[in-house]
Order: sequence, then structure tokens, then C-alpha cells
Amino acid sequence: MLTELEDKRGKLRQESLAFEDRRSQLNAEASKWAAKRNELNKATKELIDKAYESKKLRDESNKNVAQSKKKRDESNEKINQLSLKIDDIRKKHNLSGERTIRDPRHEIDLLEFRQQTEVLSPDKEKHLVDKIAALRAELKGRKEPLEKNEELRKHLDEAQALRDQSSNYHNQVIKFAELAQEYHDQMIGAFKEADQTRAEADAAQKEFLKAQ
Repeated sequence: MLTELEDKRGKLRQESLAFEDRRSQLNAEASKWAAKRNELNKATKELIDKAYESKKLRDESNKNVAQSKKKRDESNEKINQLSLKIDDIRKKHNLSGERTIRDPRHEIDLLEFRQQTEVLSPDKEKHLVDKIAALRAELKGRKEPLEKNEELRKHLDEAQALRDQSSNYHNQVIKFAELAQEYHDQMIGAFKEADQTRAEADAAQKEFLKAQ
């Protein structure tokens, strides 16, 4: 009877030790999954924070796009109003014509570039030089009456300054639009990564509960 009890006690002790070993293994497993879950939850939070930061920057860039567009449009409207005044002055003083000052200036630039970059025969070279000289004379003739009219010159200078301003605003529109798209792509990418790490964290939580 005593021997039987000793055997049972020994068996129970072995079972208890085996249970403790199993419990230790499960606790270690649970700790491993808990650590992985916590790590993934932290990564998810960081990705979500990154996504919202990108969203904030995207929205700011879109706001800058709208502001730059508004300023560009305002400059263009002022240019249109000045153009009407310029046309009125030209008509009033018989300064209008089919060709503007920019036309001969552009032709001169093209011909001078050709003269510098092409090998020409003496006759073609002389013809080119004569044509450039004629265009310079035409340009001078067109500038003189304009320069004498202070009001017209003032409006022309103002219109050119506004064109430069409008061009700068347009470049800003392009720059901020590109930034907005870049931040939008970053936001979408971060949200997708966050969804993935969240799913992995949920899987780790299930493994943790199984090991409890």
C-alpha cells in the first residue's frame, strides 16, 4: 500500500514538473508574441503618425497652390487691363502696327545665332549682315516713338514686370503641385504599411492569447 502511494506521488510529481515545464514554455512563447505585438503596434503608430504628417504637408502644399494660382490670375488680370490701356495709347498716337518690338528683336536673335553657328558663303554672309542691319534699323524706328511717350513706356514696363511676376507665380503653382503629389503618395504608402503592420500585430495578439 505504501509502495503504491509512493509510486502515485512520484508519478504526480513527474506530471507536475512536466506541467511546469510546459507552463514555462508557454510563458516564454507568450512573452515572445507579446514583445512582437508591442513592436508591431509601435511601428503601426509611427506609420500612422507619418501618414498624418504627410497629409498635413500635402494640405499645406495644396493651399499654397491655390494661393499662387490666385496671385497669378490677379497678375494676369492686371496685365489684361494694362494691355487695353496700351492699345488705346497706341491707337491714339498712331503707334500701332502689325509687328511689335519683340518681332524684329526675335528675328535678330535668330539670325545672329545662325551667323555664329553656320558656315556661310560670302554672298550669304553679306545678305545675312544686311538683313540684321535692316532689322536693327526697324527696331530702332519702332522704339523711338514708344520711348518718347512716357505714359506708354510706363505701362509697358509695368506690364513686363507683371508678366515676370505671373511667371514666378506659375512656377510656384507647379512646384507646390508636385510637392502635394509627393506628400500624397507618401501618405498613401504609410497608411498601407500601417494596415500591414496592424494585421501582423493582430496575428501576434492571437498567438499571445493561445499561449496564455
